[in-house]
Amino acid sequence: MAQLVFRLKNVPDEEADDIRALLNEHEIEFYETSAGRWQISMAGIWVRDKEQAQRAKALIAEDQSQRAARAQQITARDWIAGFLTHARQNPVEFAFTLVALLLVLSLSVIPFYIGKQLAS
Repeated sequence: MAQLVFRLKNVPDEEADDIRALLNEHEIEFYETSAGRWQISMAGIWVRDKEQAQRAKALIAEDQSQRAARAQQITARDWIAGFLTHARQNPVEFAFTLVALLLVLSLSVIPFYIGKQLAS
């Protein structure tokens, strides 16, 4: 009986391609199922052989732990640098976002300010 070794729901294409390459590299035969037109089926990578499925799960678990370690290396400084680079490359978008943020913030705070003024 086939075993699900990797769910493909909400997985980036790059990661799914890496998993496929990993299984091919280790000569593990697999097949894929899609979620279907209405997204109600199980999208995943399946292995028919039980022993190969266990080996595939171990390889995928190792790959996932390495991905998590790489993701944790992204620091706040890297995030801020990326944000500033994006702001420099897209100044109109940045200005619009800043104006929208200030508008939402002011609409959230004004009722409290008016209520305080009326109470005085």
